[in-house]
Amino acid sequence: MIVRKWLVGLAGVLLFASGSQAFAAFDDLDNTLDKKKIEYLDEYHILTGMTDTKYAPERALNTAQGVSALVKGLDLNLDNMRFIKKPEASDYYTRISNEAWYSNDMIVAYLNGLDIPADVDVTAAMTRGQFATLLWQAVEQVDPDINESGGNNIASATANEEIADDNSLSAMDQQMLQQVIHREIATLDSKNKFYPDEPITRAEAAVMLYNAIELTGKLGNVGTIE
Repeated sequence: MIVRKWLVGLAGVLLFASGSQAFAAFDDLDNTLDKKKIEYLDEYHILTGMTDTKYAPERALNTAQGVSALVKGLDLNLDNMRFIKKPEASDYYTRISNEAWYSNDMIVAYLNGLDIPADVDVTAAMTRGQFATLLWQAVEQVDPDINESGGNNIASATANEEIADDNSLSAMDQQMLQQVIHREIATLDSKNKFYPDEPITRAEAAVMLYNAIELTGKLGNVGTIE
């Protein structure tokens, strides 16, 4: 009887949660491009709103939120890995609590090859360059052959457009950013600038992540926007 009551209670909680999410309507996206892509990520709990009615599209995305979204959106996991002991965030990072809500996503990101420093400050705003390069690393994990169709060659990736403001990035990060642009995950402005050192907004990150999910064919796993 106790078990049955618990199951009924759990079902009610899940129904309430899914129902409230399904009918979430943000009142701060009216002037935001690609609104449906943002709502898609919220609906599938990939990059959710700050509240039921506020997405805060212009707010800077912090590292914890960004990494968590990348892991969930591109379905990074540890399914094919075996461990002697359960991995903990403190095994890989010096400033992340094992009890933090994002700790598991940070572990998954690290073990899937995302280049995140051991002393990362997860509360710091991610820059557009940081998000773009981590996003491309995640794409490569999902589809290791992604580069064979376009290659990592800088000339092929930017045959007709050159990023005008990527000098602050390392050569490797420049190469990954070029792939992000080449694959139309993100775009440059009229001056061929990406502004890699500026904080990335929650709206910008959502659109780039949606485009990457679409590129890798992962949209079919959870649904598509109408």
